[in-house]
Amino acid sequence: MTTPNEVQLREKPSLIQKILAPALLIFNIYFFFELIPIHIAEAYSTLFAILGGVITLILSFWTADTLFRPILKYIGIPVFILCIASLFIFGYFFILKTTSFSSDELTKNGIQTTAVIIDKSRIYGKRGRTIQSIDVRFTDQNQQRQEATIDIGDSEYNSFQTGMVIPIMYSSEHPNIARISYEKLRSGNY
Repeated sequence: MTTPNEVQLREKPSLIQKILAPALLIFNIYFFFELIPIHIAEAYSTLFAILGGVITLILSFWTADTLFRPILKYIGIPVFILCIASLFIFGYFFILKTTSFSSDELTKNGIQTTAVIIDKSRIYGKRGRTIQSIDVRFTDQNQQRQEATIDIGDSEYNSFQTGMVIPIMYSSEHPNIARISYEKLRSGNY
């Protein structure tokens, strides 16, 4: 049987919990946005966005519970909504960060070349939505063989075939970042 003092002790978070929960939340955000090298974050952006978002969600609930426990019965629903929103907010800003990096990288260090399509893939999701990509192989400016995965639209999927040569732009700093050079593709001069 528990005494009233034991119940009161369980209900009140310790000072360590009050410090640890927000500290881990801040470290989580710092880790995903600053410590993971950006070219790795870009390569696995969806995975990191989901993983970081879920960790942020859990740490948000823990932080809210430890810091606002006495008043949660009054402000519980807004806090709950804010904690759930942290999942989506984290994912949105992480994807935004990695997308900006890819665009900036191609603008600063982009090199035009031709590549051979070595594979195509289409992933089917719910409600008939699909994600398409092509894997390409090319030789970089240092005469090293490189490969990259390029996302493409649904309408483009059937027009690209394995073995086809296409013009691309890749980053000289991070060759796994590449995109199709549509201007050259349309003109046929590559």
